[in-house]
Amino acid sequence: MEISAEKTKLMTNTTSGINSETKVNGPRLQTVTSFKYLDSVTTDEGSKPEILSRIAQATAALTRLKPVWIDKSIPLSSKIRLMRSLVTSIFLYACESWTLTAELQGRIQAMEMRCYRKILHISYKDHVTNEEVRAKIQQAIGPHKDLLTIVKRRKLQ
Repeated sequence: MEISAEKTKLMTNTTSGINSETKVNGPRLQTVTSFKYLDSVTTDEGSKPEILSRIAQATAALTRLKPVWIDKSIPLSSKIRLMRSLVTSIFLYACESWTLTAELQGRIQAMEMRCYRKILHISYKDHVTNEEVRAKIQQAIGPHKDLLTIVKRRKLQ
């Protein structure tokens, strides 16, 4: 097997970077700070760019499904299950490799609440607490795991 130096890039996961040259069959490998592989962005600054990208993609999917959310003939339980299968699956792609900080955990929880509030037609102006939103969701579909728990569980598997 031969490695092509033109197609091969090098990325470090250290904050100080690599100062030495890495060569393959003569040519020096190019050092990069991020790359995209199987639609997942990996960067030298951690998981934040990938998680923000996933939040944006999931929010876009949620917005495209607006006709479903406003349709009064579809039961709330079906809407929630649709959201969890169509929107959440986009968000969770490649979450096994994420490194979570307190800030990122908060963003994940906020994204989940935004999705539920959109389905329940609750505006941020209505001053409804997250606990009340979770209670309405649990009343509609029964006990379920929140998004952050799913992310952490996938990391352990």
